[in-house]
Amino acid sequence: MITTVTLNTALDIIYSVPTLHIDHVHRLPGITVPGGKGINAARVVHMLGESVTATGLIAGYNGQKMQSLLQQEGVACEFTEVQGETRLAITVLDQQQRTQTEFIEQGSSYVTPESLILLEKQVEQLASVSAWVLFSGSIPEGCPADLYATLIQIAKTKGAQTALDASGEALRYGLQASPDLVKPNEDEACAWAGIAPSDHYSEETLDGVLTAMLDHGVKTATISLGKRGAIAAQGSLRYRVHVPELDIISALGSGDAMAAGMVTAAYRGGDLAEMLRYGAACGSACALQPIAGKVDLQDVQQLYQHIKVTPE
Repeated sequence: MITTVTLNTALDIIYSVPTLHIDHVHRLPGITVPGGKGINAARVVHMLGESVTATGLIAGYNGQKMQSLLQQEGVACEFTEVQGETRLAITVLDQQQRTQTEFIEQGSSYVTPESLILLEKQVEQLASVSAWVLFSGSIPEGCPADLYATLIQIAKTKGAQTALDASGEALRYGLQASPDLVKPNEDEACAWAGIAPSDHYSEETLDGVLTAMLDHGVKTATISLGKRGAIAAQGSLRYRVHVPELDIISALGSGDAMAAGMVTAAYRGGDLAEMLRYGAACGSACALQPIAGKVDLQDVQQLYQHIKVTPE
């Protein structure tokens, strides 16, 4: 089994408009789906046909609705409930301009020390019956900055392999626990390494970041590059992922789908090249959908044939 951990869950509301006009009224149907990076990943793992359980923190009416919708999709849930309200994340897709505008609440969940103890026990129990535990997304206000590190260590003591897909402080502290797999995007990875933001990072810079992550005890370090694919390192191995050009509908959740695909491939016994190829196929397939964390298996299979993974 694979477990995903989402500390900052969300209820996603997605609107797609032919053209977004500022200061105008738009009347249109919306799509409401469970959200948060780990939730998106859990949905993809389920669609790929593997057993998965989603855990993490939920709060209030939004949290209950999110859990109910996720269960209706067939994804097993074992969340820790806290006080407050799970955040809303609103996305507006402009079909003509092909733009994606997001409005994401900070969230108002209140996490107590007692809640954290329950969460730790939940992760410990699930890790004991899981081959992989994937930790994704940001950490809510009020939680210890090193919470991912604590949870990763708990999962590792129970024999599970661990993956981390996060940014900022969550990534910085999480890496201190040496997860087996880490998959930030290039901006997130370079920010972790203390490199100034840029529109273009050199190959030497990115390779140096991969090496630094391995030096922190990470077994497999991957940096996603959006339309340019990805690069990865494992020991002395270096790989580059080449993806085909796509008519993208929404990039929302593509990174989450890639993480889900990589973990699923590893769960099935795939080596690094297979993890990267399958992960890139899932991430690309997600970009063809309007909903984050959704893939069409036929798209995954077709894209898989066109993705190249080459040694560096």
